[in-house]
Amino acid sequence: MWFALSIIALMMLSGRRAAEKKAAGGIESMAMVWLQQAVAIPLILAFLFLAKFYFPDELPILFWQLLAAYIALQAIYLYCYYRAISIADISYVAPLMTLFIVGNMIGAYLILEQIPTLTGIIGSAFILAGAWITAKSKKHSNNASVKAHKNALILVLVAIILSSIFSNLEVLMLRMSNPTSYNFYTSLLTVPIVILLTTLLLKTQRKDLKKYWKNVNIGVKNNFWPLAIVGITYTINMLATYQAKLIAPNQAYVSSIKAASVIPVLLMGVFIFKEKVSYKQWIGVGCMIAGLVIIALNL
Repeated sequence: MWFALSIIALMMLSGRRAAEKKAAGGIESMAMVWLQQAVAIPLILAFLFLAKFYFPDELPILFWQLLAAYIALQAIYLYCYYRAISIADISYVAPLMTLFIVGNMIGAYLILEQIPTLTGIIGSAFILAGAWITAKSKKHSNNASVKAHKNALILVLVAIILSSIFSNLEVLMLRMSNPTSYNFYTSLLTVPIVILLTTLLLKTQRKDLKKYWKNVNIGVKNNFWPLAIVGITYTINMLATYQAKLIAPNQAYVSSIKAASVIPVLLMGVFIFKEKVSYKQWIGVGCMIAGLVIIALNL
């Protein structure tokens, strides 16, 4: 069951990444951090009626302490990711993001005491190798492109380290609540906190706040449908992911499978965004498919 849920999350993540890429071109990176959850809140509220809702006083103090750390780490992670895809091709950034597989397994062992099986490690290694081949095979059109992709690499590495921590913390919180309640609280609290951080950052940089929000408003209006798709795919992706992590033998396996979302993302990059893909990148895709098969055949 957890494998099927992971595949659903993979497909939703792929659609979400493509929509985010479309929207990120017209919306400032920091705004995309909170917008992806803000546009999902109506659907998240609807899903609350499908399962037990945990009120704040029904959750332990440890839950809220972990949630505070989670929100802070995720806010920085999301900023790094959206900044990366705004300056570099998504077919380059998406494969690099799969490097968090390594950190995720280490985090699962240290935080959750989940020991991966040899088969799980081999399957994840194939996915990781395929993603690395795909990213390293990316061709650049000019020197500016090379510099932009180097900057994107730094942002992605920071995002990977942060993800390896909070992706395991969330399993602890899920065990104290459930996917629907947890998704609601994280989204509801992340949005205002990130908006506050954005405002403080803009004031520090002495930028015109009115102009900033005006540009965000214009960006939202011009990217209404991509953002709508982000909201739908984000909600389903998160709920499927959370449930899979709760029942999977090792939560890192769920992340490994989702990492293969680079396959449909790469295809979208080719057919929708007209990005160039080399034959080596296709070899990388083949490795990722092999990794998925290995994990699927040894559940």
